[in-house]
Amino acid sequence: MFTALRPLPALPASDHDRRAERMSEADLSLLLALQHRIDQRLMCAHSNADAGQPASDPYFFPDLIVAAHLIRLSWPDGARYASSTSMADLIDRHVSSAAARRRNPAPDGRTPVAWDAPEDPAECAAVLVAAHSLLGHEESDDPGMTERVRPLAASAFNRNPANIGASLRRMDVSSAMARALLCHAQGFYRAGGHRHARQSLPSRESRFRIEHVPALLPQEWLSAHFGDLLSRAHLTVWKVRHVRRVSALKLAEMSGGGTWPDCAKTLGIPWNTAQQSLKVIRQELNSRALWPVFERSVESTASRLDWGADRVHYGRRRELLSSWQIPADDWAELRRGLEQFRQGATSPTRDTATVLIWAHVTQGDHLHSPVLGTLRESGCSTQRLVASINQLRTPTNHKGGKHKLLHRLETYSDLLATACDRPVASLQAGSLESGVFAARAVERPTLPRIRW
Repeated sequence: MFTALRPLPALPASDHDRRAERMSEADLSLLLALQHRIDQRLMCAHSNADAGQPASDPYFFPDLIVAAHLIRLSWPDGARYASSTSMADLIDRHVSSAAARRRNPAPDGRTPVAWDAPEDPAECAAVLVAAHSLLGHEESDDPGMTERVRPLAASAFNRNPANIGASLRRMDVSSAMARALLCHAQGFYRAGGHRHARQSLPSRESRFRIEHVPALLPQEWLSAHFGDLLSRAHLTVWKVRHVRRVSALKLAEMSGGGTWPDCAKTLGIPWNTAQQSLKVIRQELNSRALWPVFERSVESTASRLDWGADRVHYGRRRELLSSWQIPADDWAELRRGLEQFRQGATSPTRDTATVLIWAHVTQGDHLHSPVLGTLRESGCSTQRLVASINQLRTPTNHKGGKHKLLHRLETYSDLLATACDRPVASLQAGSLESGVFAARAVERPTLPRIRW
């Protein structure tokens, strides 16, 4: 590997006579400009070290080293970053000779490895100039780096052993470079190396955080950003729910990073549920070549979250409602005048209301609600409660008393959501009583009393 960068070596007189004619004035200017930048960085790093101060740009050299390797390992895919045909020829000569040496090891038995840098000064200079062009900036968080680097990284990693890509991804490079090196497979990215620190690197620069992502994409987001996908995929209601879940996982990856199981855990989605949704959506999108449409739809949603002033902290809502149950008085008030719901195996119960309110406030899957989770953990059957919930959720039952109850639950949920989003100091997480936050050292604001 380029373990360190030093000033570009001057060409010997004989080499200069033989090769100077291959470099145009423009190429020489670029080479000397890069040499000047390297010298400045080296002197700056040395002076800062003497003064006990951190380097002004600690990622200049690591990024340049990785970019140089990508130019070599993906060649000729990165030929457009060579400043001229002559410089491209120098890189091509290095890559070709390195490949030949690997096929025919030297008599001493040493086999060249992928990390070997060009020994020829002109070839080394050509690679570094192309690498600097690939980076294309002075600031390490250039938003265009991912677009430039990721195709070369994919090509380099596909052509070389897996340890090559893993080694590059483990380097201490800038966030922009690390993000560009993430391995992409069927819509999701992952960092190389288990337990690696950069495994949680977000896959894009986002202004929103993973806490702003619900477990199921809200219906209004789906309508606003997924119209093209839905019109072309012709998904069933069941598959649309999988789209909502996979889209939430993708938004979590964009803002929080990590693998999809990491994202599922943060959002409170069981691993097997997330895996099934990914399986369904991958089959659907792959069969119709719709992954690009899906990713554009999610990116559109992410942009809306980036610049929206009304981001909801779904993480806080999930936390506050993790052990909440609708107060008995509030449940009695919600049922007032609806006597037909007092009996029956699938009649709505206090637990039914709690689950539906939780799902509305957190935009989560009702099957993954804390109430149902507690029942499963205790070994109790969830069949009766799920049947009760489904009775209310079935569109054909949205009439009469059931319709009125659903409307009241929605109104109550909106009030509770507002209360969850209200800033309250010293909150004791997970405790809402009688429609209020149970807080310490603060006056507890109550929810408006609902009269039907």
